[in-house]
Amino acid sequence: MAKINIVTQGRFGKIQYIEGSLFKKNVCEFYWEFGGADAVAIISFPKGDAEWDKRYPWAMGRRMEIVKDMAEQVRKMKSPSSTLKWEEGCVVLVSG
Repeated sequence: MAKINIVTQGRFGKIQYIEGSLFKKNVCEFYWEFGGADAVAIISFPKGDAEWDKRYPWAMGRRMEIVKDMAEQVRKMKSPSSTLKWEEGCVVLVSG
């Protein structure tokens, strides 16, 4: 299982999805920000496979696999009672 590292910089930050060993780590980074109303947080990710594959060639063809794993791990860590709402290029943690 990949490791998740959440970096907070006020009301926003980045989420690092880390795969690999001590000597060879592969990292995807996602922008996040706190939401309003019932949105706890919004996590952005590349909308298309072409952009993803260019940015993360080591994870080519695995965009949604990685994004879904990352989002579920973040939900469990930070807001276990929330649900995930998928939109184009982002996922929203919605308070439940």
